[in-house]
Amino acid sequence: MQLDSGLKNELVLGDPNAPRFVLWNGKLRPVPSKPTDLPLFDLMSIPGKIRAGFGAIGLRPSPPGHEETVEEFVRRNLGSEVFERLIEPFCSGVYAGDPSKLSMKAAFGKVWKLEQNGGSIIGGTIKAIQEKSSIPKTPRDPRLPKPKGQTVGSFRKGLIMLPNAIFSRLGNKVKLSWNLSSITKSDNGLYTLLYETPDGMVSLESKSVVMTVPSYVASSILHPVSAVAADSLSKFYYPPVAAVTISYPKEAIREECLIDGELKGFGQLHPRSQGVETLGTIYSSSLFPNRAPPGRILLLNYIGGVTNTGIMSKTESQLVEAVDRDLRKMLINPNAQEPLVLGIRKWPQAIPQFNVGHLDVLDAAKSALNDGGFKGVFLGGNYVSGVALGRCVEGAYEVAAEVTDFLSFVQTS
Repeated sequence: MQLDSGLKNELVLGDPNAPRFVLWNGKLRPVPSKPTDLPLFDLMSIPGKIRAGFGAIGLRPSPPGHEETVEEFVRRNLGSEVFERLIEPFCSGVYAGDPSKLSMKAAFGKVWKLEQNGGSIIGGTIKAIQEKSSIPKTPRDPRLPKPKGQTVGSFRKGLIMLPNAIFSRLGNKVKLSWNLSSITKSDNGLYTLLYETPDGMVSLESKSVVMTVPSYVASSILHPVSAVAADSLSKFYYPPVAAVTISYPKEAIREECLIDGELKGFGQLHPRSQGVETLGTIYSSSLFPNRAPPGRILLLNYIGGVTNTGIMSKTESQLVEAVDRDLRKMLINPNAQEPLVLGIRKWPQAIPQFNVGHLDVLDAAKSALNDGGFKGVFLGGNYVSGVALGRCVEGAYEVAAEVTDFLSFVQTS
């Protein structure tokens, strides 16, 4: 059964043509959004562009005999400039991670497969297009919105509208403030789930269990039933990240950062080599309507990650000070008034790192559950599917299909 959240009319999509920027040598430089941008954008030098082009068509060193990091893969295929000025800040912005440790296969599997399948990035792209064109298209659900290109989306009152809508549609099938204490398997093949609830301990039985909690939480719960699976799940690292939401008056934006008198764009990313702490900034009020009153802008900033775990010892005012200091180096006028602070949130364990060996460790955890007699326990969440919201949704569908197959097998056996 598929459930419609009823939020189609509340969905707001960002402008697919909104520029992205990367800080390089003290200036915010636009990232190319289409092939025609490649010759003119100033984020890379002409030699760097030529090196990337030759590498993309296959004129580069052959793949090594080991699992490559993101840094190794990109430097080998596209050159150092692409890595240092595009991919490194992207890894910092998406994973808050270290590309010298992130696995290309695990973190950016679709790009990794291009070279595997086509002998080069361009060859793999052509082959993928050919294969896609040979497969009949599945009719698009007419209820779905139709974005006018690759973009991001939210809801009129923020992403919180989605879980709230799902909860309202499912009603009492969703239990809040229920903490799973333990899982055991009965002789009849059912799983017994023991919950701590506001009304005391509650026990439930189920044929299958899907765990979408962080891996370290799943590790703690599963340790009594499978020490091997728990040990594997405990190996994933989640660095700390803080989100700092602040607002400035429009006149605080530097003149050179305005487009037609407005702050336009998706946001900006900051390579670790550029001397700023902030990982990146999203232009919230430029992307989505009603995020700020007239005359003001709203900026969502991320700070921390693998290379800056010291943020956990900083106070909220210190985090705001660090972000404000960084923004005044490239986006905000140095003499602008102090920002209005809307919100600060610190996550001690924020984003799972898809480091080299990630997929092997994940497979080991799944195998330990299956081989240990716990085939009805499924692992899900962002450390399984990927950290992007879209991949989490896709991963949820994939796990749902696995559960359906399992229950069908159990019913017929």
